[in-house]
Amino acid sequence: MEEEDADYTPSGSQPSVGVSSHVSPTVAAAEPSQQQQATGNEVIDVDKEPTAKAKQGRREMASRSDMWEHFEQIKDSANVVQHGKCKYCRRVIKAESKQYGTSSLRKHFNACKRNPHRNAKDPSQALLQATPGEAPGNHKWDPEAIRQAFTEMIIEDELPFAFGEKPGFRKFMAKACPRFNVPSRRTTTRDAVRCYFKEKAMLKKFFKDSCQMVCLTTDCWTSQQQDGYMTVTASFIDENWNLHKKVINFFLIKGHKGEDIGKNLLKCMVEWGMERVMTITVDNASANDGGIVYVRKQLNKTPGNNIANGKYMHMRCAAHILNLIVQDGLKEVDLSIKRVRAAVRYIRNGGTRLEKFKEILEEEKVDNKTFLKNDVPTRWNSTYIMLKAANVYEKVFTRLAEEDFSYRFALSEENDGFGCPEETDWENAKKMEQFLGHFFDLTTRERGVQVSRRPGHHFIHCGEPCEAVMKCHWWLVPCGLLDAIARVLDYWVSG
Repeated sequence: MEEEDADYTPSGSQPSVGVSSHVSPTVAAAEPSQQQQATGNEVIDVDKEPTAKAKQGRREMASRSDMWEHFEQIKDSANVVQHGKCKYCRRVIKAESKQYGTSSLRKHFNACKRNPHRNAKDPSQALLQATPGEAPGNHKWDPEAIRQAFTEMIIEDELPFAFGEKPGFRKFMAKACPRFNVPSRRTTTRDAVRCYFKEKAMLKKFFKDSCQMVCLTTDCWTSQQQDGYMTVTASFIDENWNLHKKVINFFLIKGHKGEDIGKNLLKCMVEWGMERVMTITVDNASANDGGIVYVRKQLNKTPGNNIANGKYMHMRCAAHILNLIVQDGLKEVDLSIKRVRAAVRYIRNGGTRLEKFKEILEEEKVDNKTFLKNDVPTRWNSTYIMLKAANVYEKVFTRLAEEDFSYRFALSEENDGFGCPEETDWENAKKMEQFLGHFFDLTTRERGVQVSRRPGHHFIHCGEPCEAVMKCHWWLVPCGLLDAIARVLDYWVSG
């Protein structure tokens, strides 16, 4: 019985060492594979060395300390962290887990002078900030406020949405504010659209609750692709008596007929919830008259919205009236203006010409910081700037005509030119400069460039153009300009 018990092996178990000594090597070699096929269990060779996986033991755990966001790990040959290098001052700190851990890293993090997060331990703690032109105040780190300010900068300065992705700007922000994550162009686009809808909602609420009257200005033009566009600007006064101007719409239109202008203008007013419109300022195109009539008719259907049933709603653009006056003045001395313009363009269009001009300039000892400027014939204000700069160099142009044959030939009538400026032309140019100067100052004041934001300083009355004209009456009467200007002013006042 003892021998039978010794030879008996339970099913699924391995034979003992003593039993295997009685089994032949061939049978012993065949048994494991047969047994593995029957049971599916793995056969382990006890004589084999353990694999690398068995030697490694349990898997290494990932670092859980937030200090490794500010330090670089330095490991030894066994892939064990021994030191940490500060990302700000590049100092190496011991960080072996069994002896040092991350306590020394945290101590250095709180004392590192180049660490931008050192003062952010307490989020409620504010810092003292001194801004040029303002009193010292408290500064608190607010990433959302910085992101909003970045979006407003993109909008106000008309920068591309991809401005934040430029390497130079990112390098600057890495030094100025490392904690701020500069948004991408897609994020900036979404922020700009979100800012637009937010400002639009606030402005609509102001128009509905706090604004008594709104003055609108509109204009239409056609692009090179023959597409018609229309823009609408709203001017209003807030509760502090500050004048504001907002472009509230810019859209495509089907045509420039009066009814189309009126319908689009009324659609814009309905979209913004405007019911009380005081005036609508347009230029002197006849189609605008029909548009104003259409809008007045629609608004008068609701009594009490308009002053005197819209009798004084139609306002003619003062800047457009001034442009008509000046264009009539330029026609009277058109030849003199063309000659001075051609002389200026001749000098500015060549390098050797410019050198010759500067040589004569030094010999004549003409000292002026403003050099010659080209003008745009359809913009009288640029013509004024051109004449103002060219009149200073009258002596230089006169001497250049005497010494330079190429200059005389380029401007001669034989070369389809108007001729060189003569003495009478320079006299007319000086008078025209004085004439345009009054209207240039008037237009600048009307646009509110050089004045405060108080509403009383932004509007002009019909007496101011008349005053500007009377300052030049000594020259306008002989030229026959006064009658033409009087007709334009009469059209403005009576229209």
